[in-house]
Amino acid sequence: MRRSIFSLVLLTATVSACASEPEVVPAQAIRPPPKHRSGSARAAPRVGGDEAMAIKMSVGYLDERAVDSAIEPHERAMAACFARAGKARTYLSGQIVMRFVVAASGEVSDVQVIRNDLGSYPVENCLVLQGKQIVFPVPEGRSATDFEYSMSFTSTGERSVVPWSAREMAPYLYAISTELADCGQLAPSDVDVVAYVEPGGAIGSVGFASQSTLDPTAAVCAVALMSRIRIDDAHTAHSGVVLRATFPMALAFEPPLADSHKLKHARRH
Repeated sequence: MRRSIFSLVLLTATVSACASEPEVVPAQAIRPPPKHRSGSARAAPRVGGDEAMAIKMSVGYLDERAVDSAIEPHERAMAACFARAGKARTYLSGQIVMRFVVAASGEVSDVQVIRNDLGSYPVENCLVLQGKQIVFPVPEGRSATDFEYSMSFTSTGERSVVPWSAREMAPYLYAISTELADCGQLAPSDVDVVAYVEPGGAIGSVGFASQSTLDPTAAVCAVALMSRIRIDDAHTAHSGVVLRATFPMALAFEPPLADSHKLKHARRH
């Protein structure tokens, strides 16, 4: 069964005051997202593909216009979640895709962050909590249904971000693997991580995505532990540049390749 994805594109202003409370301007359905422009803040819901007028899932049915009407009063509060990123708004950009699980009553039974290019758990958790407050019309068929809804955030642009190899970060993750395990299981299924290394080597922001529900206690614990990491690497010496690494959470529990090579060398002797 095909799925529809609503997109909400938020363009934050270049000043931090505007970035903390982006203005939300509703747009027409099936309208392409606006181009990024400095000094503007706009939200544009749209539906992609050939499913323009409805969301059809395996059992229940929700009309797109009804979904728009239910979400619209909450758009501003959801946009304001970006303020939770704090100073990381100077470099955080990306899309968050959420899965809304709607009960037969129309109440939201769960919201999951299933894809994440942003990388800020405080923002992600805020979006989940705001999403759970939305009440939709009773789905046709009076059966549970679900749909995906995406939001894109743009940083204030004060710091440049460059990709960084997760394998280079692996030794630092493995060093805290025992403590991470003590945090408990983040989710029943695989968890993907986005982490940013600020100039000086500190982990400035961490975010998660999973096809199942995250345990908020375990997530907060994992973020706190990763935030204590200090990367003593030459790459972090670049002034004003933030490093962005994406990796599966399972990487934290794998012995780094460099250590494995040392072990093999030691066995030979």
